[in-house]
This record gives sequence, C-alpha cells and structure tokens, in this order.
Amino acid sequence: MDVMNKRILVVDDDPDIRRIVLLALSDDSPYTIQAVSSAEAALLHISRHPVDLLFTDIRMPGMSGLELVRQVHELDPNTAVVVFTVSPEELTPQRAEELKVDYLLAKPVEPDKLRHVVDTLLNSNRQIPPRPSQIQAQTVADQPGTSPSAPAKSMNQTPKHLATGPLGQRLSAVRAKKGTAPLTEAPVALRLTPSYSGATGRSYSDAQIEHMRMALKELALEPDVVCAVLADISGLVLTHWSRQRDINVTVVAALAAGNTLAMAEISRNLGQRQPGRLTIHEGQDLSIIMATVEDLILVIAIGPQASLGWARITLMRACDEIMRIAHGK
Repeated sequence: MDVMNKRILVVDDDPDIRRIVLLALSDDSPYTIQAVSSAEAALLHISRHPVDLLFTDIRMPGMSGLELVRQVHELDPNTAVVVFTVSPEELTPQRAEELKVDYLLAKPVEPDKLRHVVDTLLNSNRQIPPRPSQIQAQTVADQPGTSPSAPAKSMNQTPKHLATGPLGQRLSAVRAKKGTAPLTEAPVALRLTPSYSGATGRSYSDAQIEHMRMALKELALEPDVVCAVLADISGLVLTHWSRQRDINVTVVAALAAGNTLAMAEISRNLGQRQPGRLTIHEGQDLSIIMATVEDLILVIAIGPQASLGWARITLMRACDEIMRIAHGK
C-alpha cells in the first residue's frame, strides 16, 4: 500500500496530548492523521473509515482505551496499535500481548520517538520517502566537519524491540494488509446510518461529540443517576457515563435501540400517529428511562430514591441540549 495513503487516528481526552501528537506527526509527514477525544468517537470513526495505526490513551471517560483496542481488532485484526501509558503498572506485558498492542509509549510523549515508531510500524519495508527534515539533516551530515544528528540516525534504523518477538508477526500482517480509500482532509465527521423508515441519518463532528459527552457528564453527575448512555438509533454508542464498571454499554445501547424500534412499531399498529419520545421502566432497585432525540437515543438509570418526575424533567432538558448540539446551535 502506498505510504501516502496510510491513516493514523489519535485518541486521547487530553487536548494537550492530542495537540502534541498531531504537531509531531503532521510536520512534513506523508501520513493522514486525525484525532478524536473519546474511545466512542474513535470506534464510530474507525467503523466507517478504517485506519492503519491507532494511538490511544488507556484511561478516558466512558470506554477505556483497552476496550477500544479490543473492539478495533474485532473490526480489523491488522490495525497497528500504540498505547500511551503513565506508568508500567497500567498495562502488563501479558495483557499487552493479549490485546496485540504493538508499542507502549510513556507520557510525556517524545516527538522523535513518536515519529520513529510510526515510520517503523507503517513502513516495515523501510521504503518511506524521507521527510524534508531528514533530507536537511542528511545534507548537514554530508558537509565536512559535521556529523549526523542522533534523531535523524534513529529515524533510519529499526530498533531491535520493534523487529523481533510478537511485533515481528504484527509487522508481517501490516505488510500484507489491503488498503482502503484514503480519508478526506475534512474534519472528522461521524455518519449515523438510519435503520428505520423515515430516519434521515446525520453526520456529527468531533466537536459535537465532545459537547454531547460533556452534556451527558452533567446529567450523570446528578447523585441519583447510576448510568447514562447516548447511542444512535442503530445501537452504536456515542458516549456514556456510569458509576458501575461492570455495565456492558454496548449491549445496553443495542437493546435500547431494539426497544425503541419495537415501541415505534407497537405505536403504529395501535394507530398512534406520532410515536412517543419517552419510555419509563420502573423497578424496585433501578428505574430506566429512555428518550429519543431524532436519530439518537438517551438512556438513564436512576436509583430507587429518585423521583420519576424529576428524572423525566432532567432527561428532557438533556435531550434539548443534545438536540441543540446536534443542530450546531
């Protein structure tokens, strides 16, 4: 595959990290680089626009980076992965091998190391056209009385830890990987495909997804809210917040989408002209409220002490905010 068509996605909730990585990799780079702020946005993006290399943080609000890696490899086992870590305890070698992580990069990120890892993973045959900065460094090195700089030299050598062991097998897979159409130069936009009659679908930018995430965070911070999930009508999770770690939000979103479509069909068969926006399931330990926001579904679970009236008002207020964001207002 042509090096110029290789695609990189950077996933980190820290805007400073995203900016550092983008600046380091965009400078005279032959690759196409995009960045998003959450694992949910990354998964939606990759499901529609496959990438060759994924950079991800581990700890992020909502879905973790490790869960993102697992799901990305379900979509394409050949996607190369680099994980940012703060300490070695965050990801053991055994776990990294299970997830087929190619490389661990410690924060703060060093630009030279970033570029070297990218060039090695995405061009295992080492036939990459030199960056302008490398050409300049080589020109200086060829002049009498000068010597090549260390960074330029490291850029042209494959480190032993990247050429042997499990990574060698991953690099072989990268060589054999078939290419897909390159990403456009436009900002990341997520196209949510409608799955029922009358739905139009919609595209959301990374900024919109981030604003929706923060709106959901405000809702989830209410003391009586146990979990909040925002998904599209097909069941794809955009973002979520939860006080419990063992909730499978992917399953919750898929079931919520199925329930929404089922209720719309029930309403149609009963002669209701306009399907309702709200569904309430009252339970002894939890109550679940679902609301539709055009092509989106918002689900919250509240504790037994919470007032359903309060929850309904709070949920509809969040729906109005999400709709405002969706329409770019």
